[in-house]
Parts: sequence; structure tokens; C-alpha cells
Amino acid sequence: MIENSKVNSTDVAITKNDSPTKAIDNGIELLGGISRFIGKEDEVFIKINLRAPSGFPINVNMDSLRTLIILCKDAGAKKINVGGFPDYGVKTSTLNSTLGLKSYLENLGAELISLDDMATSHFSTIEVNGKSIEYSTRVLESDKLIILNQVSVDPLFKCTLSLLNCYSLVSSKSQKIDKVIRSGKDYLLLDQYKQDLISNILDVLSIKKPCLVINDMFYFLEGAGPFIYKDSNLIRTGLVVSGSDAVAVDLTTLNLLTIDLLDSDILLEARNKRLGITDLSKINLKGENLDDNKIIVNFSVDKLNEITINNTYLQTGRICSGCFKEAYHLLNFMKTHMTKDLKYIRNQSMLIGESPIEPETVENIIVFGDCAVKTTKNRDFRYIQVPKKDNIIKTVGDKVKKGNSSQKKPIVKEKVNKSICELPGCPPDMHTSLSTILKYYGKTQAPNLSFYNALLNQIINKESEKPIKKKGVTGDV
Repeated sequence: MIENSKVNSTDVAITKNDSPTKAIDNGIELLGGISRFIGKEDEVFIKINLRAPSGFPINVNMDSLRTLIILCKDAGAKKINVGGFPDYGVKTSTLNSTLGLKSYLENLGAELISLDDMATSHFSTIEVNGKSIEYSTRVLESDKLIILNQVSVDPLFKCTLSLLNCYSLVSSKSQKIDKVIRSGKDYLLLDQYKQDLISNILDVLSIKKPCLVINDMFYFLEGAGPFIYKDSNLIRTGLVVSGSDAVAVDLTTLNLLTIDLLDSDILLEARNKRLGITDLSKINLKGENLDDNKIIVNFSVDKLNEITINNTYLQTGRICSGCFKEAYHLLNFMKTHMTKDLKYIRNQSMLIGESPIEPETVENIIVFGDCAVKTTKNRDFRYIQVPKKDNIIKTVGDKVKKGNSSQKKPIVKEKVNKSICELPGCPPDMHTSLSTILKYYGKTQAPNLSFYNALLNQIINKESEKPIKKKGVTGDV
């Protein structure tokens, strides 16, 4: 692990103010001032949330970012870079066009770094626990790394911890979790996807330790999140948590949200790997009293059938965290952006996970994920019974004779049900899923989806499949 902090790692500051600028400034002062973190002539990389071109609170709070940049300049930083990998292959250039990040940062004396621009980015291969991780050389060679993390609800980890922010220092392709079945292990029962995800997140954290971590809770997106959905709600807490140990800062943040360590899989694993402080009694809290500032928020649903969608029937079986997360986002997308479409569609069934029960109807069935596709291959809904043509009464004479023929059983034949839309993958890709659903329904039945899918086609990074340009030699940590 690369160490780059002079500050006592047990110190964590909780600040509360009517201004995000003052809340962050006061937190850093409680930790000894910005000079304890940033030295003269330091090259600094500030990792921020870059998720989608929808502004705040999906992405970084600009007031918080401005405050941090000014503090780094005051400390004598030679160069200040800002960036990260956006979610779902969205381009940094697209975010910049929407949010005006580049010009905003240049006016502050900082630079927006497009880590996803393969033409200009260089990556080093770092070996961690038998894994090869492609890590940005620009970040690796920076003198100091700062994590400025916007905290909102998260479907897998309750909230968007700074550890998750660190994970997007590597590309979406590097973040992908391959489904690996261990001999004698039940992949779904053990939720191996989540275990592998947590392991990868902590491996990325171990490569370069941030000197300063800020969990910005001043504004908090509760309900559905971390994207803005119909069931989302923005609240103002005025709180900011700061420190040099990412795990300690996250633990304190969870406690403010009344979440215990034992309810956090990722911090429990961090404790097992001894990657940070996971004992609250060993954290030197400064500023506001933790118990007096605990807040009750509405977290994301933990069961997919709690997401109610017009004219949609949901059937779920056993499911891994990967498919849960992607289904969560797909369902919330439908509820938020396909309201008009669902009036046209009328009835729709979604089957998710291993061995879901039969759908409500035999029309408009969406089968989500490899488990659902595989375990429903021979289900009744895959076939429909239709009358044979020669069983249809064609003439008036036939109608007269129907008294005799009506005693006979109708002659039917079995056909493959074509009213099924399969979304393969473990988990399925969100953008591919939306494109497949649009192809199934067509533009006439799904005008809203057609519009949003066209927008997504413009912002998805089409260069993501190109090989990463590497620089330097393989390193060991």
C-alpha cells in the first residue's frame, strides 16, 4: 500500500453547518488544517463522483469541490487534477458538455482528467492478491489522493461509501465481476457476486491510500438512489465527515445513519483484511457529537417487489446481488421514465432470479438474467395453445351442424410463445436491456423509452471495448 498521509488516522471530524463550504472547511481545520494533508509543490488528484449527466446530487456538489480546490491551492499544491470513471460507460466528455466541468475547474486553477479517454490515459498493471488491476498511472503518480464523496442511498451497501468512490478509480470494464462458480459452493446462497465485488473494492483501495477522505452528507438523496428516480427524495442534513482513514470515515458515516458495523458486509471484510479502523471506540471523534446528530433516512428497498410499477407484475426467485442491483435500476428507470409507455403496454410480467413462479399472463413477459432464462426454459408459459385452422367453423351450414360438432373437444396445437423478451447476462447490462426491451415493444408502444434510449446511445462510451494503453511495468503491492 502506498502511504501518503501525515495525519493521525484515528482522527475523524463530524461537522455541521448551514453552508457546505463552511462544513468542509471546519472539518479540515479540526484535523489540523489543509497543510497537514497537502504540501507545497504537491500534485493532487481529487476523486469525485461522476455517475450520469444529471447534475447534483448524482454527481459532486460543486460548492464542496470548489472549497477543496481553493484549500489545496492555499496549501501550495503545484497541480490539481479532478476526475474519475463515470458509471455505465458514460463518457467524461458527455458529463463535461452537460455540467460544464472543464471550464469551471479551469477557472479555479484545476484540470478535469478524462480517465476514460483511452487516447490520452495511461494505466499500470498492479498485482493484488493474485489479481491484475489496471490502475490510472496519473492517479498512481500523484503525490496526494483525495476522495470527495457524495453520500446517497445505495441498493447494495445502504449508502455510497467512500470505498465505493475509490472503486471507480478503475474503469467499468475493470469493475466487472465475472461469475465464477466454486466447486461445492452455492453461488446464490453465499451471494458470491457480492463477496467478489467487496474483495475487488478493497483490493483497489489497497493500491493507493488517500490522504484525505470527505463524506459529503450535507445534502442526502434518500428513498430510491443514487440516481434521481421517482421515489427519490433530497434532504438537507448539513453534515460532513472527514478524516484520513477511509474505513474510519465510512464507519462514522454509517453510525450517523444508525447502521451498525455488523450490518455492513464491506466494513466487516475491511476489518478481516485489517485495511482500516473498524472499532468506533478507537476513533478520535472531533467536532459534533455523533449520538446527537444521528439521522433517520429512508433507504433503498431490499426487495424488488417493493418497487411498484403500473401494469407490471413481478415474480422473483433466488437472486445474486449483481442481478438485484441491475434489476433495481431497471425497475426504477421504468417507473420514472416509462409512465406513458406502461399505459400503452397494459400488462407486463417480469421474471427475475432462479426459478421464479409462473407469470400472471402469457403476454409481454420479460425474463431478466441468466438464472431466470436458464430455469424457465421448459416452463408452461414458454408455449401457448392455439386452435387449428380446420377446427374453425367456416360456413352457415357448419353453424347449423354445430350441435353435433360441439360435443367434440376443440382441436388445438402447441406453439412457441413469442411474447417473451429475454435479457441475458449475470448481471444483464442496463443499456443493452433497455435497447432489447425497446426492440420488443417498438417505438409506437414505448415512445418514452425510445426517446431515452436515443439519448443513452449518444452518451454511452463506445470506446470502452478498446484495449487499455499501458505505461510502465507491472508492480507488486
